Amino acid sequence: MIRRLTILTFILTVYLTGFAQTKIEPKNQELQKQQLQIDTTVVAVLSFKTTLYWGFKNNQPSNLTNDDLQEIETILNKCIKDYNPEQERQFKKNNDKHPEYKLDKENFVINLSNYKRQYIATLNSKGEKEVWVNCFCDPWKKNWKKDLIMVHDGGNCYFNLKINLTTGKYYELIVNGEA
Repeated sequence: MIRRLTILTFILTVYLTGFAQTKIEPKNQELQKQQLQIDTTVVAVLSFKTTLYWGFKNNQPSNLTNDDLQEIETILNKCIKDYNPEQERQFKKNNDKHPEYKLDKENFVINLSNYKRQYIATLNSKGEKEVWVNCFCDPWKKNWKKDLIMVHDGGNCYFNLKINLTTGKYYELIVNGEA
């Protein structure tokens, strides 16, 4: 009888311990979302439903962690570092050819400190975490923390790209043109 009672107590303890952990885990995930270290004056994380327009057709919603946010920043800076040298060459070429236009270098190169950002996190069909990054210098009086900012033209004041956090690569950088 004592052996059965010991076994029953052991099974009950394992069951209750496992049950309690299951109940706590979602709270920890929710707490993690609330504790993202993000500069909300510059970055907004938008819901996945807004990606239907931007070609994440087979992707699923995902969340971002603080590590993801740091990785996005690193990859975004690399992207701009790769992008700007050619833009600086274009600025110099156009300025040398047409000094009368008094071109502004800021209309060619991207300085990330001048942009607000929207992030939308997804998981692709391979299970890789991808983020669509939308950058803009003017939100057009919209609530950019909730509403997707989309404009035609606007020059380098508006650009977006996709980042695959699993592979550490960016792709599909699109910088708006000017009308």
